[in-house]
Amino acid sequence: MSSESPQPATDTPPPSEPPRRKRGCFGSFIRLAFILSLVVALALPFTPYAGKITKRIQDILDSARGAKERIITRDVLRDVIKEVPVVKEVTKEVIREVQPPLPDKFIPRKDIDVATLFNGITVKTNLVTEEGGFASLERLDPEAYKAEFQLSIRVPKANQTLAELSRINKNLPAILPGLEGMLASGKVSGFYHKLYENKTNRVQNDLTRLNKILDRHNFYDTETILELTHPATQRRALLIQSEMDVVADGSDGDRMPALDEYIYLSDYYQPFTSYAWAKTTKTPNPLLARWEDRLAKAQDEFSKKGLSSTRNRELKVMIDQLKLEVGEFKSRSSLIAEKDPFIVLSLLFRGYSDQNKFTPQIGDYAAVIHEGKIYPAICGDYGPSFKMGEASLLMAKTINPKATPYIRPESDLKVTYLIFPGTAEKERSAPDLAKWQEKCQALLGEVGGIGAGYTLHVWEDPFKKPEAPPVTVMPPAATGTTPPANDAATPGTPGTITTPPPAPSTTTPPLPGPATAPIILSPTPPPAEASKVGEKKAAPKAEPKKSSGGKSKTKGK
Repeated sequence: MSSESPQPATDTPPPSEPPRRKRGCFGSFIRLAFILSLVVALALPFTPYAGKITKRIQDILDSARGAKERIITRDVLRDVIKEVPVVKEVTKEVIREVQPPLPDKFIPRKDIDVATLFNGITVKTNLVTEEGGFASLERLDPEAYKAEFQLSIRVPKANQTLAELSRINKNLPAILPGLEGMLASGKVSGFYHKLYENKTNRVQNDLTRLNKILDRHNFYDTETILELTHPATQRRALLIQSEMDVVADGSDGDRMPALDEYIYLSDYYQPFTSYAWAKTTKTPNPLLARWEDRLAKAQDEFSKKGLSSTRNRELKVMIDQLKLEVGEFKSRSSLIAEKDPFIVLSLLFRGYSDQNKFTPQIGDYAAVIHEGKIYPAICGDYGPSFKMGEASLLMAKTINPKATPYIRPESDLKVTYLIFPGTAEKERSAPDLAKWQEKCQALLGEVGGIGAGYTLHVWEDPFKKPEAPPVTVMPPAATGTTPPANDAATPGTPGTITTPPPAPSTTTPPLPGPATAPIILSPTPPPAEASKVGEKKAAPKAEPKKSSGGKSKTKGK
């Protein structure tokens, strides 16, 4: 026998331990998922989602409960009357006029228009435009504005440089020292091109229908329209060089209760201006009674039977217009061209304020420059869209005393209108000439000021009442000790009054000191002194009433 005992096999497990099974991947995944679910369930109540999950479960239970209740109640027939509120939907339609964009340069045109006249004749016209020289020069050239079988028009170009502007008014550089600096960044306004576009459109329409077309003078009525901005203050200004026609519109019972008859009977007169404000007194407009009489006559004729349909339509339009104007007379006041300094804007400006910040509007302040003088004004009314350069009768007569509603004060293109867009007051009121003066002075200061040796014209109040003559003050009755009738009073003694002989044509001098002090009147002064004592200060004479008339459509007198 061998002495060595056999060794047990090492890879054979002991009989007491059962063999372990090898775990698969699927089992491990299930176990891991269970552990994660358990952890989430334990942590979920402490997270913000616990409330949302609870609410969602509650909604599901309520929905199920509601569904169950609906199923039960479907078998019950009941008449239920339910009031449904009626909601009215109101749609407000806002119509807004959108203006076409302004042209930024001259656009040549060659248009053909065909129309049939009342007698059946067909008329064909051909309008051709070309860019020319300055308006003041083209006005003198017969070839610039001529009619053949076609109408050929040279549309003028605008002044832009200081030298070109000075050609119209040599005083401009001295009056406005800041003008040259603004011209560096200035440009010709689209309103200039729009104005001449309106003019050519009107000529085309009138020529086709054989109407009276614009004459050469009124076609070339504008030299330039420039949009300027001061480099330091950023104050905007619209500079226009034109002529000056006369407007004589407007009426105001509060300030001028009487009106000359020839005013409202003159051609083109309108009793209202675009600048208006609410009446402040009960004094009726001087034209109210006449308009009411016209309205009564129109209504009386309209009530008659047997009128033609055409006449009935005319009367209906007339009555509606007169009613509107009578209401305006009773509630509003307007500028008075004879008394107020204002200029007229062309209708071509209206409607462009949203797209062009240089658009002038009613109430904006302006400075009118003619030769070497500057006049403050406001934009007070609108005029035709194919014209430029109109001012009130007061402004016209100040520039040229010979001006009338039918004779313009300046026929050449020598008037410069410097308008400050966006400066109109929020609330309109009766003209305050002192305030207008102050505002225009300040605005001119924002574009470089007024040159040395020039001043802004000061308008006198046309409705200022004349000063009352000086009141002669008589000495009060004597309150001191009066000597008896038989006693002789010593002149100059306190408590006594010495009465000098009556001196004709003399005025009692002012009382010295308190009224109770003794007064000693000296004898009649020598002739030289008497003339000074008796000299009275003459009261200023009231300004004679000036006449005004209708809006001028002058033809170049």
